[in-house]
Amino acid sequence: MLARVLSAAVSGIEAFPVEVEVNSGWGDTIVVIVGLPDAAVKESRDRVLTALTNSGFKVPMGRTTINLAPADVKKEGPSFDLPIAIGMLSANDQLMSDQLDNFVMVGELALTGQVRPVKGVLSIAWRARAEKRTGVIVPAENAAEAAVVDGLQVIPVENLRDAVGFLEGEIKIPPAKVDLSRVFDQAYDEEIDMAEVKGQESVKRALEIAAAGGHNLLLIGPPGTGSRCWRNG
Repeated sequence: MLARVLSAAVSGIEAFPVEVEVNSGWGDTIVVIVGLPDAAVKESRDRVLTALTNSGFKVPMGRTTINLAPADVKKEGPSFDLPIAIGMLSANDQLMSDQLDNFVMVGELALTGQVRPVKGVLSIAWRARAEKRTGVIVPAENAAEAAVVDGLQVIPVENLRDAVGFLEGEIKIPPAKVDLSRVFDQAYDEEIDMAEVKGQESVKRALEIAAAGGHNLLLIGPPGTGSRCWRNG
């Protein structure tokens, strides 16, 4: 049986949709992940199978093929653990839900089935709203971040069974809410500390000299490092 679960990935600060397609068929018991996965995504196979077992679900028998579409974009990180697990359960009739097309989901799975936080949830929530999805299913620790996006149901889950129960309608999970006015009015007194920058000793030295002397400064680097121009006055 074929199942499709909606997820997303982040490139820079922008998120793009990823469809997690799971097909369960005949043959030797094996799980294959395709769609340009990196090492962390490939390792999700072992995390997901163990999390399924420890959460009380059956590990699918036969050949399970997981495709992360679009296949020509590299997928990175452990955030696909949760959608892969949900897809495997749906493909093997252990989860029956008509909500899979309405929610984008991300989350790393611990071997116990607990859902751990991931990076880029704010961008993913923005993308989900742009795609006109009902909401996102995210780790509980990421819920406040995602809830900043208005007009989107943010469903926090603590573990895999919570996600399954919500999708099947057996568990009611109130959407996470945040007070936006309080968030944006909050003052931050944290100072930028160059000790947090790893390496780049020559660059930090140049910044110190420019700041001390009130000089202009132009930083140029390869794509991804960005560029900055500081001008005195």
